[in-house]
Amino acid sequence: MKKAASLLSYLFHPLLMPSVGLWLLLNSGTYIALLDPAAKRAIMFVMALGTLLFPLMMMPVLYYRKLMSRAQQSSGEEQLLLHFIILILYIFTTVYFMRLPLNRTIQAYVLSVALTLFTILVVNFRFRICYHSAALGGLAGLIIGLILRFETPLEGMLILVFLAGGVTGSARLLTGTRQPGGVYAGYVIGFVVVLITLLVY
Repeated sequence: MKKAASLLSYLFHPLLMPSVGLWLLLNSGTYIALLDPAAKRAIMFVMALGTLLFPLMMMPVLYYRKLMSRAQQSSGEEQLLLHFIILILYIFTTVYFMRLPLNRTIQAYVLSVALTLFTILVVNFRFRICYHSAALGGLAGLIIGLILRFETPLEGMLILVFLAGGVTGSARLLTGTRQPGGVYAGYVIGFVVVLITLLVY
């Protein structure tokens, strides 16, 4: 069970979810999905570069600079440093997207990703928040935001995301890496931040 839980944690890793969310947005059935396929690929590439590839590249750099231990042994301070660097990369990505002539909903989603991580970092000074559940909560907030803004029938996709969030949260609890409060709070933070940003921006 613990091996399966670890596999799920990697499958729904927080660094993957921003790109997954953007892919869902670009293929949501709204008029945004009518973008030229080449433009979609370019947008996806920029998102994956800033929120997945660059953060992954920073981990071995920090390790070899002796600023971070191995992932399983890293301390809270080392994790905070890594997440702060990832936040900076997310901010750069957001600024880049804001300067592109893109639909405001796309820009709002990219902004919400950075805001979610910022909120979690602030709350983490008092409580340990689960990044995995925050990422899945953000996906749920994205889909509900699209349903409310565009009246798009995405209920089936929403159910799958809810299931993924429940399974991933249970996996984090099973591995003992997070407490129930951190899992629930993370989901609520991701959900609320993304949903409000999409509706207000």
